Amino acid sequence: MMLEVIMPKQGMYEGDVTLIRWLIPDGTDVLVGDVLFTMENEKVEIDIEAEDAGILVQSQDDGFVAAVGTVIGYLVTTRSEYDQIKANK
Repeated sequence: MMLEVIMPKQGMYEGDVTLIRWLIPDGTDVLVGDVLFTMENEKVEIDIEAEDAGILVQSQDDGFVAAVGTVIGYLVTTRSEYDQIKANK
């Protein structure tokens, strides 16, 4: 199963946000509550925690600018799913 990691909405702000940096490397096992990445909007820089567990697949690089709700990665449940996604890139 593949779960989307998205740029979350923070407060009332709905403009573009920046993925400042991933804090967990691609391919790492993630637990609920682990801090995945730091994002920034025009007012604040904030660390975002994982809401689900799985293996992290990063689909965007540090510095990526996008709208709130944009998919920036995935959490997959098995190493074979991760390997398959990486092989298809």
